[in-house]
Amino acid sequence: MDFLPFIQAFVLLIVIMDPLLSMAAFLSMTKNLDKRERNLCAAKAVVVAAVPLFLFLLAGNVLLEIMKVNIETFKAAGGLILVLLGIQLSLGVSFIKQEDGENTHDVSAIASVIGTPLITGPATISAAIILANEFGTAVTAVAGLGALLVIWLALMAGTLMYKYLGHTGVRVLSTMMGLVTIAWGVAFLKQGFFGMA
Repeated sequence: MDFLPFIQAFVLLIVIMDPLLSMAAFLSMTKNLDKRERNLCAAKAVVVAAVPLFLFLLAGNVLLEIMKVNIETFKAAGGLILVLLGIQLSLGVSFIKQEDGENTHDVSAIASVIGTPLITGPATISAAIILANEFGTAVTAVAGLGALLVIWLALMAGTLMYKYLGHTGVRVLSTMMGLVTIAWGVAFLKQGFFGMA
């Protein structure tokens, strides 16, 4: 059996999903949660990321046609969300609206933002569709599962690292990774707008 297609698909998905960036965002956004909540948030974020990944992997071209949306529009929309997430990471502001009396540390809201577009964004969706066409759905699905496992391990390692980095260390890391996230978002916006032109 030839493992090269699996290795190529796995490496590409890992590079695009960027476990270090996801971990930095996770550390910053969960700094006020306790250990149990952070572990729950990590698991939820991976599940949130898995849903669009496998949905588009299995039926990407059909879904885009049904919604009358092309991948360039996806890139532009995802890019905008990444820019906002980058601003949140860099400046420590929150774009998640809180109702009066609501828990200000909403695990589900944090998991949703980390799961998509950070882990599974336009680039991951595009790659999944392309890889499924090139290597087959089964190979790409197994590679996707492997990549999500690595992401989950990175997020779980993040809960351990928080203890050693402390609040100041997380703040510095968050600011640096926020700038990287903004740069990724601007790149996606640019690709999306030029692709639509």
